[in-house]
Amino acid sequence: MSSSSILFWLACAVVLFWAVGAYNRLVRLRTGVRKAFSVLDEQLLRQVVWVQACLPESMRGAATVSQIAQDEAQAAWARLSAASEQFAVALAQVRAHPIDGTATASLAMAHDAMVTAWEGALRDAVGPGDGEASAERLQTRWVTLLHQTLPLQDALNTAVQAYNHAISQFPAMLLAWLFGFRPAGLIGRLASAHVHDAMD
Repeated sequence: MSSSSILFWLACAVVLFWAVGAYNRLVRLRTGVRKAFSVLDEQLLRQVVWVQACLPESMRGAATVSQIAQDEAQAAWARLSAASEQFAVALAQVRAHPIDGTATASLAMAHDAMVTAWEGALRDAVGPGDGEASAERLQTRWVTLLHQTLPLQDALNTAVQAYNHAISQFPAMLLAWLFGFRPAGLIGRLASAHVHDAMD
C-alpha cells in the first residue's frame, strides 16, 4: 500500500472519529436541554395546579365564561380558569417538543396571560369579604412559586445557549444539518418581571 493510500485512510479514520465524537456531543447537549426543561416543567406544573386549586369549586374543570354568572368577581375567576387551561396546553406542547422555538414562545405568552389573570382575580375576586389576610396569603404563595421558577429558567436558557452555539459552529453545523438538529428556543419572561413587581 502506498504512502498516499495510508494517509488517505488515516484521514478518513480521523474524520470518522471526529464525526462520532461531535455527533455524540450534540446529542448530549440536546438531551441537556430536554432534561433542563423537564425540571422547569415540574415547577410550572405546580403553578398550574396552585392556580386551579384556588378557583371556586364550581369553576374547576371545563367551565367556560358563558356558563358562569358574569358579575365582576366571577368573571375574574373565569378569566383565570381559561388562562390556566391555555397555559396547561402550551406547557404540554413544549413538553412534547422542548426544542421547538415556536412552542417555547407560545409558552411565555400563555404564562404572561395566566399571571395577568391571577392579578386580576386577586384584585377583583378576593375582596374585603374574603379578608386582606387571605389575599396576602395567596399572593405570598404565588410569588414564592414564581421566584422558584427563576433559577430553573436560567438553567434551561444556559443549556439552550450551549446547544445552539454547538450546532452553529463549523464544521459541527454540517452534522447538525445532516441529522436534523434544530435550534432550540430560549424561555423568556416567564416570571422575572412579575416577581420583581410583586416584591416592590
